[in-house]
Amino acid sequence: MRAFTLLVAATLTFTATAADLESRVLTHYLPQDLLETVVRTDGWTEIELKVKGGVRKDDTVRIWTGGSIDRGNGDQPGQNTNGPIGVEAGLAPADPKSLALSPEAKHAFALLVKTESSGPRAPLPAGKPLEIKLTQDKEKVWIGFNDEKGRFADNHLGKGRRHELDPLWLRVEVVRTIVD
Repeated sequence: MRAFTLLVAATLTFTATAADLESRVLTHYLPQDLLETVVRTDGWTEIELKVKGGVRKDDTVRIWTGGSIDRGNGDQPGQNTNGPIGVEAGLAPADPKSLALSPEAKHAFALLVKTESSGPRAPLPAGKPLEIKLTQDKEKVWIGFNDEKGRFADNHLGKGRRHELDPLWLRVEVVRTIVD
C-alpha cells in the first residue's frame, strides 16, 4: 500500500509540473527592399509566413521593429522622421481622416500590422514585441505605413541625406505553444 501511495504521489507531481513549451517555428527579418515598398505604397502588403504546413490556430506572431522612417514632406531629407511606432498625438495631422490605413490619431505615421481577424495595430517601442494570437489556420498577416493619402512617394527608410542612417527593420517570429 505504501508503494502504491508513493507511485500515485509521484505521478501527480509529474503531471502537475507539465508546462507549456514555446517553440519558435519561424524567425524572419524582412528585406530592406520589401520594407521600402511598404513605406512607399498606399495600402497593405502581405507578409508571407513560410512555416512548414502553414501557420495554425493559436500560433503567436511576434513583430519586433526598430529604426527610422523618413516621411518626406520637408525641405531637406531627414527633417520629418519617426520610428515605426508613429508620432505623438500632437504631431499627428490636423485631420486624422486624411490618413490612408487607419483614421485613429494614435496610428499616425506608424507602421501598422493586421491579420484577417484583427484590426490594425501599431508596434510597441523598441525591445518589446507586438504579439498577435492567430485565430484560424493559414491566417494571413499584412503590414502598411499609415501616411497621409497620396503622400507615399517621398517616404524612405532611415534618415539623413542618403537615408543610410538608422534604417527601418522588422523581424517576424511565429511561436507555437506545445503542452508537455
